[in-house]
Amino acid sequence: MEGLWLEGRIGFLFLGFGALTVSWLLYLYPALVNYQLATLGITSFAWFLALWWPLKVFLYKGKSKANSNHDSFNLIGNQVVVIGTPIKPDVIGQVTWSGTTMNAKLATSEKSQIEVGDTLYILDVKGNVLICTTKMRNHHEQSL
Repeated sequence: MEGLWLEGRIGFLFLGFGALTVSWLLYLYPALVNYQLATLGITSFAWFLALWWPLKVFLYKGKSKANSNHDSFNLIGNQVVVIGTPIKPDVIGQVTWSGTTMNAKLATSEKSQIEVGDTLYILDVKGNVLICTTKMRNHHEQSL
């Protein structure tokens, strides 16, 4: 939870560390006063390089790539409704879920066209495309 607060403000962290470093450098080397802006950019970038990997590990600990798709979306098993035009096998169409229009494609097991207004169930998420089926499956079947 503490990591969520940092995500949108992470650039200010590096800029703040850079500003503190510049003030310390100006105290030690007053001749740098003519190069304050360049020094700020260089020191902020140096802090970014030094802290990027540790912060990435801190913010995303416990989120493996194998299950990050299912954890972050939590859409698997939910119902969607076909909108716009019918969805044909191997063709991307559109569905609505919780008031949001999303791209959807039928699972390879689906062979027939799905009409507008029909309900589908989400099997997987591939990028920005929902993989859907007409049959609701339990959690055990989805993981196979």
